[in-house]
Amino acid sequence: MRMMFDIVIVGAGPAGLAAGIYSAFFEMQTLILESDKEAGGRMSVARSIANYPGFPDKVSGRELASKMARQAHQAGAELHTSEKVVSLSLGKEICVETNRDIYNSKVLVLATGAGMKGLGLQGETWIGDGVSYCSQCNESLIREMDTIVIGNTERTVDEAVHLSEIAASVRLVNHAEAVRIGVRKRQQLQKNGVELIQGFVGEAIKGKPPHKQLVLRSSRDSKLRKVTANIILVVSPTVPFVSVLQKAGIATHRAGCISVDEFGRTNIKGAFATGSCASMAKDIVPSCVGDGTAVAAHACLYVKNEMRL
Repeated sequence: MRMMFDIVIVGAGPAGLAAGIYSAFFEMQTLILESDKEAGGRMSVARSIANYPGFPDKVSGRELASKMARQAHQAGAELHTSEKVVSLSLGKEICVETNRDIYNSKVLVLATGAGMKGLGLQGETWIGDGVSYCSQCNESLIREMDTIVIGNTERTVDEAVHLSEIAASVRLVNHAEAVRIGVRKRQQLQKNGVELIQGFVGEAIKGKPPHKQLVLRSSRDSKLRKVTANIILVVSPTVPFVSVLQKAGIATHRAGCISVDEFGRTNIKGAFATGSCASMAKDIVPSCVGDGTAVAAHACLYVKNEMRL
């Protein structure tokens, strides 16, 4: 027998959990589905979050995720982990099929998040062990530290310039010469004291904090060079998790994010989206939580209005 909910939320990162908390407090029958073994998404791997309101002494991503999941449960939401959505039917009725069951709902809130594509370096995935994908999330750790920024997008240069204002030193590695750095950008890097390393491809990240080591291979003669620092920031394209959603007819824009209006509504009636799957600008925990709460409010009103018809 298919279970019926007012709202099904796909994804239990900060946006999805915030949406679940609000929906449950609004007395909606709420189900949150998470494909990972625990809630939190990328937030869970952050060793320290210093910019979340109410935690002046910082909080680990895992602890914050645990508290948010517990709050959602206490509010009345159901949270299913290790349950992956395999297909969506978004006609007159919303039907969500997972690897375990099939659910119907009046509203669907997509909070599937996004992930870093990465550079493919050995040791790159040691997030929280002297390696970071998010400078904003780890500013407190980077402050007064020797930092290496390596990346293959235009954002790499901007990150290096920003971090030069708080880090003890910054070295920028233009991975595989992927970023075209114009005269103005070079002048800005020089002005801010950022050392630019070109002509190398990143191969591996080694060592333990506070002595991390980035192994580089010369594009000219294949010789190896080792650069040491306290923190290594990896900058790569962000990829929204939207493949199953696109198959169901959810529209995305050029950057790959779900297309939404100011209320978080997608192109399909009854389907909303929130967090980093809907906007790359909402890629830090506080902004995801705020967006999840706001979109959930509109989704709840949608359910209430539909019930009156």
